[in-house]
Amino acid sequence: MLQALRVQNFGAVDDALLEPDEGLTVLTGETGAGKTLLVEALHLVLGGRDRSLPVRDPDTQSRVEALFALDGGDEVVLARELAPRGRLRATVDGATVAAQILAERAEGLCQLQGQHEHLVLRHPDAARALLDRSGGIDDAEVRSLRAERARLLATRDALGGTSEDRRRRAELLSHECAEIDEVSPSGPAEVDELLEEVGVVAGILEASASVTRALGALDGEGEAPSAAQLLAGALAELPHQLDADRAELTGLLEGTRALAGRLRRDLEAVEGDPDRLDALNDRLARLQALVRRHGRTLEDVLDARRALGAELEALEEAAAASATLAADLTELESRLSAEEARLSDERRAAAERLGDRVRERLAPLALPHARFEVVASGPAGERVTFLFSGSAAFEPAPLAEAASGGELSRVMLALTLASGAGASTMVFDEVDAGIGGATARALAACLAEVARHRQVIVVTHLATVAAVAVRHLVVAKPPDPAAPATLRHVEGPERVAEIARMLSGDVTDPAALAHAEALLAGDHAAP
Repeated sequence: MLQALRVQNFGAVDDALLEPDEGLTVLTGETGAGKTLLVEALHLVLGGRDRSLPVRDPDTQSRVEALFALDGGDEVVLARELAPRGRLRATVDGATVAAQILAERAEGLCQLQGQHEHLVLRHPDAARALLDRSGGIDDAEVRSLRAERARLLATRDALGGTSEDRRRRAELLSHECAEIDEVSPSGPAEVDELLEEVGVVAGILEASASVTRALGALDGEGEAPSAAQLLAGALAELPHQLDADRAELTGLLEGTRALAGRLRRDLEAVEGDPDRLDALNDRLARLQALVRRHGRTLEDVLDARRALGAELEALEEAAAASATLAADLTELESRLSAEEARLSDERRAAAERLGDRVRERLAPLALPHARFEVVASGPAGERVTFLFSGSAAFEPAPLAEAASGGELSRVMLALTLASGAGASTMVFDEVDAGIGGATARALAACLAEVARHRQVIVVTHLATVAAVAVRHLVVAKPPDPAAPATLRHVEGPERVAEIARMLSGDVTDPAALAHAEALLAGDHAAP
């Protein structure tokens, strides 16, 4: 319940404190005095974002603060303030918060009717909750079954999705495992070992080829004399004075031939098969292809093989679990479908009853030809929409689009009475637009009925409505245009005078004063 609303430096209001009664409180005053500004301020402090703060003095801080009493005796203070030439700030119990947090904290505390959107229009779930409350509908079983279905579906996804999903995944895993198994790396160091052996074998083959070429050059090939023969001939032609050198040189030549022969024999003793080198290079290429596919090292390939194998094994185990899960899902879907159908029937029946009750309430509220329907669609009737047309000549459309501000207030009033739903504080603005006479008396009776169970605040121009209020507040604008508006509680003669003003515009008119007294005495049939 709203305990107090403090408004400072807001539009025409300099500093005003609104303290409504627990029952019906009315705000009255001349047109343009600032009544709606107070509703605007309440809209802002509840988290409204679509209206800028109308600052009275740009050099002074503007502030709107609302104190709400909560169930259990707790209280909460919501505020919006604007420092001089600063940014709009939101607070909850004195702590600065985001505007969205403020709106969430204010949710359900107060409903604004009229030019402001109603909770039911802003939150689709609220319309369903209102219908369920009015029809005594319990959707706990459907919610429980839907939660269980969500859990089973999440479990199925964790097992690898559907059986077809798992089959495709298993085929991919098997293929990748087979690729690694076909190469079958011996260990993380195999690539390094192969590179070392390739270097050895390639070196042997290259050295062997060089020795062969050297021996060929020494021994000669074909009919041309060999290098050894040419050297031997050269040594034979040396003068006899160089016989000692000839002997030494001949020994060196024979030693060179012996060295080459020994080197050939040593190389032949070491494995230097070209086919072996080809095999080594082919093995390296296959291992390196695996590394490129699964990581940066052969260790990554071996880790990938273990992971792929583990996942494949898990999928195989999941296949068995999935069969049980599929049976559970099938059984649950059957139960859920039956429960949704039952709940849908209940909601559609309740929607029809609620629509009838609202239409009965609308007729006395100057909407005798209005069409109002409650539509419940969806598997469980969970999509609830209010349709309205002010005339029988037009097809009903969504309430927020089809109703004017005054119509919306009266429809929401009728809906509140018909359903018993609504926040602990309800504010009506424009509810009396375009009505009077018997309709005004009916409206006053409806507002008084709502106020028996919750706090109601009404901005009104109707004396009939003002007369049934428990608390009467008057917003007044002094003759001086620069002077701020005032807010005061009136009772006794002051209240009689205000109601007389509402009746005739003349607070001294004896007939108006008599009529005002009669209204306050409860004689709504007074002339």
